Amino acid sequence: DKCSNTYLSLSLPTHSSQGGPKRSIHAMGSEFNPPPTLSKDDVRRVADVRRDVWTAGIKGAVAGVFVGSTGWLAARSTGTLPKAFRTPNHFSLATMGCGALLSFLAALAQGKNSVQRIGDVFGRGAKPPDSERAPVSAMQFAATQNRTEDLAARHRGRAAALARSSDEDRYGFAPKPPDG
Repeated sequence: DKCSNTYLSLSLPTHSSQGGPKRSIHAMGSEFNPPPTLSKDDVRRVADVRRDVWTAGIKGAVAGVFVGSTGWLAARSTGTLPKAFRTPNHFSLATMGCGALLSFLAALAQGKNSVQRIGDVFGRGAKPPDSERAPVSAMQFAATQNRTEDLAARHRGRAAALARSSDEDRYGFAPKPPDG
């Protein structure tokens, strides 16, 4: 299953640590080499969601730049903008700040809406949660409990020792005596 964008790949001969056959390393992102558990339709749906998020972000940025700049200009012309904020720097801040904020919000909203189309893709090829974990024996559980109790006792001992100690022991210096 080769990608149609093979002109972007960089094949470098390497040897495995066991002296096995050479394999090629591709200098492409993982989006060009999807895992084998995904079908062509799944890859297309993920690409569609990615494209939707990017286009929503760009549309939000354009709308934010427009809203920020026209809002600042309207506030300046109506006199509702304080005199301290009528500088070109504040115009740039309003324009770019609104652009960034609306870009983020539009991409976030589109991503939240689009992720429902690919919700089933996240579980493809995943192992059941308990298959990764070995069962814990009673001895391992008891040893972990003992370590936890030892650490808690040490912490309580340190806290009690600090409470009893002087400022010099606690902070590395003694406080300056009062004048007089």
